[in-house]
Amino acid sequence: MIFNWKYNPQNHMKKPLVSIVISTYNRTSSLNKYCFPGLTQLTYPNYEIIVVNDGSTDETQTFLDSCVDEMNNLLVIHNKKNQGTCFSRNIGVANAKGEIIVFSDDDVRLHPDCLDELVKVYENDLDVMAIWGCVYEYGGSWKEGTKTFGSGSLMSFRQLVFNNFRFDTNLRYFKTNSCDEHEFMRRIQRHGLKIIKVETAKADHFHAPSKDRSWRWVGGDLNFLYENLKSGSVIEYYLCFLMGIILTFKELVTKEKPSEKWYKHMYKEMFQTPKRLFAMLNERQFSIAIKWLFYTLVDIPLRAKTKGIIESIARTHSKTWPV
Repeated sequence: MIFNWKYNPQNHMKKPLVSIVISTYNRTSSLNKYCFPGLTQLTYPNYEIIVVNDGSTDETQTFLDSCVDEMNNLLVIHNKKNQGTCFSRNIGVANAKGEIIVFSDDDVRLHPDCLDELVKVYENDLDVMAIWGCVYEYGGSWKEGTKTFGSGSLMSFRQLVFNNFRFDTNLRYFKTNSCDEHEFMRRIQRHGLKIIKVETAKADHFHAPSKDRSWRWVGGDLNFLYENLKSGSVIEYYLCFLMGIILTFKELVTKEKPSEKWYKHMYKEMFQTPKRLFAMLNERQFSIAIKWLFYTLVDIPLRAKTKGIIESIARTHSKTWPV
């Protein structure tokens, strides 16, 4: 390992305990190069680290187990198989002891004063329940050092939020968790929880390679469609598909573009499905077309409405309804 551990349990000074939760999958290099060096340089005096190894098949388990021997506030949990980021985050939350829970990624380096800045805001404004941190992007399609907000690379919550909420493990179409953090934030915001951005809480995101990243936008569209259908109408959902068939056929024959309103509809992905299927088949992407058709016509309606019913019952009959 290339870092030196400087954590001193005598320096708590009665500061709130912060739990840092990180899900990782086959990212030994990023953990060693970016993530853990950042964790060891944090200036905040009272924090724990929970890393959930989501069924990695590389040297991740060996690396993390070696870190446990050197770091007295590190908890490592090994999933037997790959379960996805939402599942792993929920496992991390279930094992967290902190008053504040901070989520980061295995290819992210937190700035040394990141936790100090987050805790300062939570202590000064008791109405704040969640914070988007400031993330600087390096790699991928971003211009080097681009400043962004609204990322799972740095988001935090008061622990009491998780008395009532959990990440939705159904958000994993085409093995991507794209949009999961936004779905979670939108869900808690609908219940009146205050969410803010804090520019002084910073992290660097180095975009490590991922074999499933090429499916991010496809999976993200399906995740978003699932989210909307949880509280939406199934009839309207299927009507959008039928309208998509009609308008796609009309466009092929007359070259007339559909109205812009369809591209802004809450089920716009369903409206666009016939055209996407036509393009997939034209490019001989038969297996992808079959999966997309199954997900949109069968899997998403079944999962979304079942989840919606469960959440509704939980809200009605439980004082602590994890949704």
